[in-house]
Amino acid sequence: MPAMPVAPAARGPIIPRPWLVLGLLTAFWGLVGLNRLGISYLFPVIIPEFGLTYTQASLLISGTSLAWAFSSWLAGWLSDRHGRRAVLIPGATLACVSTAAMGGTWNFWSMFVVREFVGLGDGVGWPNAQAVLAAEFPAKRRALVQSIFTAGYPLFGSVLGAVIITRMADAFGWRPVWPIIGGVFLLVVLGLYVVMREPARPAGKEEKPGLLEALKVVRNRRVVALMIVQSGALGWLQVSVAFNAVFLTDARGLSLVDAGSVLAVFGLATLTGTLVLPTVSDYIGRRTMLVGAGLASGVFLTFYVLGGFGVVMSAALLAASGFFQGVLVPLGSATCVVEQVPARIQATAMGAVNFAGVIIGTTLLPIIGGQLGDRLGLTAPMLLAAGAVAVAGLAAMSVQETAPRLVARRKAAMPEGAADGLKA
Repeated sequence: MPAMPVAPAARGPIIPRPWLVLGLLTAFWGLVGLNRLGISYLFPVIIPEFGLTYTQASLLISGTSLAWAFSSWLAGWLSDRHGRRAVLIPGATLACVSTAAMGGTWNFWSMFVVREFVGLGDGVGWPNAQAVLAAEFPAKRRALVQSIFTAGYPLFGSVLGAVIITRMADAFGWRPVWPIIGGVFLLVVLGLYVVMREPARPAGKEEKPGLLEALKVVRNRRVVALMIVQSGALGWLQVSVAFNAVFLTDARGLSLVDAGSVLAVFGLATLTGTLVLPTVSDYIGRRTMLVGAGLASGVFLTFYVLGGFGVVMSAALLAASGFFQGVLVPLGSATCVVEQVPARIQATAMGAVNFAGVIIGTTLLPIIGGQLGDRLGLTAPMLLAAGAVAVAGLAAMSVQETAPRLVARRKAAMPEGAADGLKA
């Protein structure tokens, strides 16, 4: 009797769904990087066309940040109550549409208003996406996965954006750049709509924090320390990026395309630090990494601004600053938060940390930088960025150590019973 044919074993998807979700979320975070950083690459063109002062240019950065700050905190709280997907998808769609609308602006105020909507859409990304990834992946992959997501911002915003946006603007003008970017990333949002599921969470009223609890997270001293770290890290990011292209073209005399190439190297280094250093922190500790990286980034940026070196050496110093800064955001405002607060308020806490960082780092500091640039020249705001990231490193000295490997090692080394008092 002939043997019955055996049905082939069912095969799983080529790309496991959690990794596909990670890829799509990383791509969306790349849109946030493009619409936030991309305008600064075009400032050498937009500033003269719109007749902007450096202060007005900085307001196009900080105004967006203000909307982002409130959106981030509110979206984090709403998603803890009503679900990640219900908040993330609409916000991401708004980000795509408003990014496209930037190409139709005609003066300072029209661009300012449109970028407020950009900030509202962008703000949902950080707390919701990081909370989704914390639920989709095991704790042993937490730092790696959250750093990959964070890397979307410098990958698209700095590495690819600095090259592509400047060259597209040089070939077609700056206005068509934004509808193209918005349209491409709308496809990413459609992919999220199809693939992303609502993470499973324990049911019950106790799992849904009220508005008062969302405000009370700022009373946690660990959260406050991380707020300062995030403020310094984002201050470095927004102030240096806002004025770097103009600094290279006006103060250093580079062409727009050459400046874009230098900034691409800078972005690549930041991307590398974002991907590599969080995993290193698994072994040397979150706090050690945050402190050392913040201080090193500030020192290298100071030498870049004041050293008077040639293009190659300047690019190397700028890249070193970006490399070390790259670890601050994923560790300080995602991994450390997840490792310190209960799951039921993770998005709320991440939104609160991001709120403080955005209000101070990307709203107030760019305005101060613009004022310094108008009065003292472009060197002053660049030094402000160096000081901000150094302060982030100093603030990290009070951050609780939460690296699972280190915490487990310390517990194992303590006398029996004493480890019970050690809090991760």
